[in-house]
Order: sequence, then structure tokens, then C-alpha cells
Amino acid sequence: MGERGNSFNRWLDRCAGIPLAACSSVLRWGKGGSPVAEPQRVGFICLGAIGDLLLLSALISALRERLPNARFVLLTSRANAATVSLIPGIDSSQSFAVTEVPAMATWLREQKLDVLIDSSQWARLGALLCNLSNARTTVGFDTDGQCRAFGYSFAVHHRNDRHEVENFLELGRALFPGLLGGPGILLPQSPPDDLPPELCGRLEPSGDVGDALPRRVFLHMWPSGTNAWLKEWPADNWDALARMLGDKGFEVYLTGAPSDAPRNDAFLRDHPQCPAISLAGRTSLVGLAWLFSRASAVVSVNTGTMHLAAIAGAPTVGLHGPTNPLRWGPVGRHVRSLLPHRGPYAYLNLGFEYPLPHKACLDSLPVEDVEDALRSLSLF
Repeated sequence: MGERGNSFNRWLDRCAGIPLAACSSVLRWGKGGSPVAEPQRVGFICLGAIGDLLLLSALISALRERLPNARFVLLTSRANAATVSLIPGIDSSQSFAVTEVPAMATWLREQKLDVLIDSSQWARLGALLCNLSNARTTVGFDTDGQCRAFGYSFAVHHRNDRHEVENFLELGRALFPGLLGGPGILLPQSPPDDLPPELCGRLEPSGDVGDALPRRVFLHMWPSGTNAWLKEWPADNWDALARMLGDKGFEVYLTGAPSDAPRNDAFLRDHPQCPAISLAGRTSLVGLAWLFSRASAVVSVNTGTMHLAAIAGAPTVGLHGPTNPLRWGPVGRHVRSLLPHRGPYAYLNLGFEYPLPHKACLDSLPVEDVEDALRSLSLF
């Protein structure tokens, strides 16, 4: 279970975080008002998942263009620390467990920040850290019903009717109106060392003018977080999709974290005719980004892998059940978002708004919809 899926941590963030954030806001008295005209030391708090930080790259890149000579520092949780090396514009970073509040506050104070921007999905923890940071100007979300906007110099309405990329950019617009940008990552120019050799060699073109990269499609079956099973597409649908792609001449690979490897293996045992090969745990996030940048397509449930694929430039089909693609859909040049035919679906806002009784919905998203989406992306 990840940090954000820990029910005790979430309970603590609300029940202890609200009074602590409110009380600590007195430390900000006299520090609000006008932003620093040309900040030289800018900090970002992103205590969330991999996808949160990938989407936050839009704000970081936009501010880097606006402040080319400033020093940018980033505080992350352990859950998304592996993503930092992909984020452009960061000069220094540090990751902590979300329970290490004193250590995080100390690190932030040591940075002597002119501006600190809180994008955290741990609502009250981010506000508390801003209040303890001693930053001259702080910016964060005012999220309906979350009691988090204590002490910020500038509080931005956290809206559920626009994509999270736009919410993140609004944090920057509190300081620099009109700020524009999109997510981006630092892609390696050569195969990372951790990639299996057979993938590196076969994915690299020989150099002849007419050569093309092998046709490969990556499938990501496993969502993360609370009630992850509600975000899963039926295993038989994945099998049918993989076999259809194999029949069309594509090489098919199953991605996943090391913890997903046993599930991929069990899926392949239960579907012996499936032509897919599991890559779960065989590559880093950087290696996966490199593979995605050369992929024919990626099909993924709504998770950080989906965002990584879209931002890396892969034609990406996102399968959305509880998640709303308006808020959390893939962002890229070649993306499609699919919803099931029957509900309840697209109801998540902050990640915990599951109706009772819990009911799966992705079983009403047929394989034919995914095939049509891939066809619309010119895969075949």
C-alpha cells in the first residue's frame, strides 16, 4: 500500500492537520501581500504520486522559462521520488516519508526560499510545511471542504471542472498572470543501463534511412491507490486486446512496478494464449520513459504510467473508470480517453469520493472501444 493509500495517514492529515495548519498560520502573519518581484530561490512541494509530479512539470517548466536564473528546489514524498530525474528545471531535491514532518520543515527552512508553491495532495500537511518553511511568499490551493488554505500568501481555488495541469498552472499565475505551459520530461537520448539488453538492441534503428523501430505496444493493467480494484479492466479484456494486437503483428509487453510482477505472471499463466511478455520490475521509470518514447502505442488504466506514456510522446489510450478524464486524463499530442458505457464512473475529485456500495464499472468498457481508439491514433 502506498503512502496516500494508508488510511491512518489520511486520517492524521485531516484530524491533526487541520488544527496544526490553522495554529501554525500565525507564523505567516505579516508575510503575505505582494509577491517577490524576481524570486531567486523557488521551492515546490509535491507530496503525491508519480502522476502528480509528472503533471506538475507543466508549472515547473513554465516558471523556469519565466525565471531562467532562479534556483529551483523540490520536496517530494518517497512515493514519487523516482520521478524527479525526469523533471526538467530542478536544481536540487529531497524526498521524505510523509510522516517526517520536522525533517521536511528543517530542509525547507535551510533553502531560504523567496517563494514556496504547495501542490501537495496531502492537503493540510502541505499547508503546515509552508507555514513552517519561513519562505517569504507561499502559494497553495484552497480546496472546497478541505480546510487547507491556512497561512498562504496567495490561495488559489482548486477546481474540479478543469484538468489538474490547469490547476497547477493557476498556482503560478497567482504570481505571474498569463503563465502558460504543458507537461514535459527529460528523455534520455540513449538506452538507460537498466534496460534488458534485448530491448535496447531491438528498439534501436540500424541507421539506414528506410529503417523503422519495431512495432511495440505496451499495456499497463494495474492501477494504484485506495480501492484500486475499482479501476481495473477485466483480465479477459486485456487478453483479447493483446491477442488482437499480436495477430496484427505487434509485439506486446506488460508493464508494472516490481510489486506487479507476480500479478503479471499470474495473468499470463491464466491466459496461456496471450502473446504478451511481462516487463514488470525489469526497468526503472527512466527506462520506461525511453521505451514509451519509441512505442507504437500504450494502453493503460488511469495511473502514473499512463501520464508518463502520454508525456513521453507515445500514442496513449487511457481507460478511466472512477477517474474523470476531464480532471485526470492523459496530456499529450496523441491521446484518447475512454469511459465505460455504464456507471457509476468519473466521480473521483480528490481521490476518496467512492460511492457506497462500491461497484466496478470498467467491465462495461468493451475491447472494441479500445481497438477503435487505437485505430483513430493511426496504429492500424
